Amino acid sequence: MAKKTAKLTKPVSKYKVRYVNPQKQYADHKKEFLKTVDDVFSRGDLINRKDLADFEKKIARMVGVKHAIGVNSGTDALSLSMEAAGIREGDEVIVPGYTFMASVSAICHQKAVPVLVDCKSDYNIDPDEVEKAVNPKTKAIEVVHMNGRVCDMDRIMDIAKKHNLIVIEDAARALGAKYKARSGQWKMAGSFGLAGCFSMYPFKMLGAFGDAGIATTNDDEMAKKLRMLRYNGEDRETRVFYAHGRTALMDNVQAALLNVKLKYFPNWLARRRQIAKLYHKLLAGVDGIAIPKFEDPRYNDSWQNYAIVASRRDELVDFLDKNGVEVLTEWHVPLHKQPVMLPNNISLPVTEKVCAGSVLLPMYPELTDAQVDYACKTVKKFYQN
Repeated sequence: MAKKTAKLTKPVSKYKVRYVNPQKQYADHKKEFLKTVDDVFSRGDLINRKDLADFEKKIARMVGVKHAIGVNSGTDALSLSMEAAGIREGDEVIVPGYTFMASVSAICHQKAVPVLVDCKSDYNIDPDEVEKAVNPKTKAIEVVHMNGRVCDMDRIMDIAKKHNLIVIEDAARALGAKYKARSGQWKMAGSFGLAGCFSMYPFKMLGAFGDAGIATTNDDEMAKKLRMLRYNGEDRETRVFYAHGRTALMDNVQAALLNVKLKYFPNWLARRRQIAKLYHKLLAGVDGIAIPKFEDPRYNDSWQNYAIVASRRDELVDFLDKNGVEVLTEWHVPLHKQPVMLPNNISLPVTEKVCAGSVLLPMYPELTDAQVDYACKTVKKFYQN
C-alpha cells in the first residue's frame, strides 16, 4: 500500500492588510514574467545585453536625462557616483541625518567625511542646515528624496552654485516624483544633480526580483566613468581598463523583468497617489498623529511611502499588528547614534523626533480602498481608547 504524503499548504498571513504584497503583483502578471524569463534564458542573454540597454534608455527618458546606467543596487549607484564624481579622502559631503545608512556608507567608501545635518518636518534635508554646514572642505551635497518627495531643489542648487559644490541625489524612494522649479518647469527626481541614484530593491517604486539599481546623469563624462566602474573599470568598446572598478552591473534578466513592469508603472504611480489621498482624507484630524501635507504646489510626490509621525508609536504598532495591519517603523535608533557612527557630538533634534514617531502605513498599487479604510479605522480605534 502506497504511503500517503503530507499535502503542502501555502503559509497563511496573519495580516488583513500587508505592508507590501509582491506576491499579488507577481500573480497579476505571472504569465508575462515567466515568458520574459524564458525568452532571456533561451537567448542566453545574461550579461550586458539588449534588455539592459532598452531599460536604461526608458529610464533616462522617464527621468528626463541623457544617460541611465544600470547597476547591482541603489547602494552601488551611490558609491559609484561618489567615485565617478571625484569625491576623495578628506572631502566633506553634507548628507541628511534622516536616511538609510547606505547614503552615508557611499561617502565613507571613498574615505570622505559625511557631515550630517537635520531634516525638516517633511523628512527631507533642511536647506538652512545645509548652508550652515558648508566650509572650505565641503566638496558635495548628497540630498535624499524621502518617501517619494523631492527635496527643496531650488534652494539646494542655489547653495551648490554659490559654493561650487557637486550635488548627488539619493532618489532610491522617488522614481516618478516631480518638483516644480521656480522657473515654472516640472523636473523629475534624479535630474537635478550631477547624478541621480535609484534603487530597484523589490519593495521600491519599481522593484526587481532581487537587488538592482540605476544611476542617471546629463554629464557624458560621468556616464562614461560609471559604465566603466560598474564593469571592473573596463571600457567595453576599446577593451582597455582605465580604473580599478567593481563587478556591479545590473543582471540582464532583471532588466528584462523591469522592462515588463515599466509598462505598468504609470498606472501604479497614479494608484499610489490615489491611495495617499484616501489616507489623507481618512486620517485628517486624528489626534495623536501628524500626516503628510499636500498643500505645497511645488511637489507632485510619488508616494513610495505614506509616513505618519505618531505619539505612543510603539503601542500603536503593537495594536495594529494584533489587529492585522502590517506597518514598518524606521530607525528607532537615529543614524548618528548607530554604533558605526560613534563617537560623535551630533545633535539633530528634528531627526530624533521623527525617528521616535515614524510609522510607514501599507502602500502598494494593489492595495484596495477597503484595506486602506480598515487600516485607518484601526489607527483611529487605537487613539479613541
